[in-house]
Amino acid sequence: MRRAAVAGVVVVVLAAGGTTAAVLATRDNPADTASASHRLATVEVQRRDLVIYDETTATLGFTASVSVGSPIAGTVTSLVASGASVGAGTVVASIDGSPVVTMIGDVPTYRDLSTDSDDGIDVRQLETNLVMLGFDPDGEITIDETYDDATAAAVTRWEDSLGLDGDGEVTAGELVFVPGDLLVDTVSATVGGGVSAGTTLFDGRQTARSFLVTAADDGATGGTITSIVAPGTSISTGSVLFLRGGYPVVAIEGDPTTLPALTRSLSTSSDDGLDIQLLETMLRDGGFDPDGTMTVDDAFDDATAAAVVRWWAAAGLTVDGTDPSDVVVPAGSFVVVPGGLFGGEPLVAEGFTPTGDAVVLPLTTAAREVTTTAPMGDDTFAVGATIDVEFPDGTVDDGTVVAVGNVATNSSNTPGATPTVSITIHVATIPSSVDGFVQVPVTLRVVSEQATDAFVVPVSALLALAEGGYALEAVDQTNADGTFTSHLIGVEPGLFADGFVEVTGDQLAEGLDVVVPS
Repeated sequence: MRRAAVAGVVVVVLAAGGTTAAVLATRDNPADTASASHRLATVEVQRRDLVIYDETTATLGFTASVSVGSPIAGTVTSLVASGASVGAGTVVASIDGSPVVTMIGDVPTYRDLSTDSDDGIDVRQLETNLVMLGFDPDGEITIDETYDDATAAAVTRWEDSLGLDGDGEVTAGELVFVPGDLLVDTVSATVGGGVSAGTTLFDGRQTARSFLVTAADDGATGGTITSIVAPGTSISTGSVLFLRGGYPVVAIEGDPTTLPALTRSLSTSSDDGLDIQLLETMLRDGGFDPDGTMTVDDAFDDATAAAVVRWWAAAGLTVDGTDPSDVVVPAGSFVVVPGGLFGGEPLVAEGFTPTGDAVVLPLTTAAREVTTTAPMGDDTFAVGATIDVEFPDGTVDDGTVVAVGNVATNSSNTPGATPTVSITIHVATIPSSVDGFVQVPVTLRVVSEQATDAFVVPVSALLALAEGGYALEAVDQTNADGTFTSHLIGVEPGLFADGFVEVTGDQLAEGLDVVVPS
């Protein structure tokens, strides 16, 4: 029981299970300071934020799964095991004794490849992987859609590394393109069993989407790779992926199977083409044609050159002179990418100077995202909103709402109930404690109420006065024997959270000692 002396009042002490009444001693002057000496615990008035959260459950799961099929018919003579990691260069099976290797790419294997092959995006995918895996040590490959002698030489090195008699030609049975790194879940085929072309070998979770971004050596600018986009950065049309020799290389959202990258240098003397139209669209949408003098077509003219100069200046490139005929956009200055990607971990170091074409970084999507449902029209879960996500190990990280479903359902089947929509939340950092689980329950926390930079005390320090109002028992003096004298100060309680209460009052100050039950 607390004891103090204040004229003619009854103090109700707030306790966890209810209230306890304590009749105080009286003094003739209600303004006089209490003089009773007593032994009680004290705490300091703090200044901090108080927050109340609304909580709901959600599920962390993988965003995509991939089925990997046999590229040819035959007998399975080896096979990857469940739980194995699969990426570029992984031998995932052997059919009739010949290895089947995964490489990164969105276009599936559909033909044999050699110097006699027609140009195609599958050739570009192969060359990109060969460079990334180190089978072009002298930088002789030009990453394009043409299978030339440099490509054949790199293929020979790759085949030799597999124990094959490298002939510089790739059969359709040697390769399976996958869209990123995988974790093998279910193995469908069996060693010794027969498979047909297309028969599923295994299903895997996509642990990392990989869209590989290359730097082209146009033979003129060359240069060092700098200013690589930070991992996790959202990529859209105009995003600068990196600088090569000081020139920006940007993303343009579109269909990379139609026109994967700028494969030639552009100037006012260039032939017309779709690549010019893509560049002009990016320049217009990026605000580099403020006067609207540029026509978005397939011709590189003076207005296009002027917009290019503004774009380069915004990227920090110093341009000597502004004569349109002197403006040359280097090959590789843009890369066409699918939408909805983020920057991945760079594959080269900042300041690296490649000897030829190089693979700089993957673009990726979240391998795992949190999904839940929310009432239709709930602004708490609007796209871009920040949500705290608590994992089973107690780790809490910021999540960002990246998608709100456009199909509303009444899952309760209650007439008049507010329909719900699906919500997708991206979390940048996933704790390793959940790595072994396909799905994990998590808790979402959204701020319901908060008090910012408020005076707070433990709830147990708050005194409810019988005649109305609230007080704190402030310490006046602490004596040598540990006793102290105190007096009451009036306060107005505010937000209650986590065992604390927000208080306001004229006599409050940070660090003020107040009494709490011992």
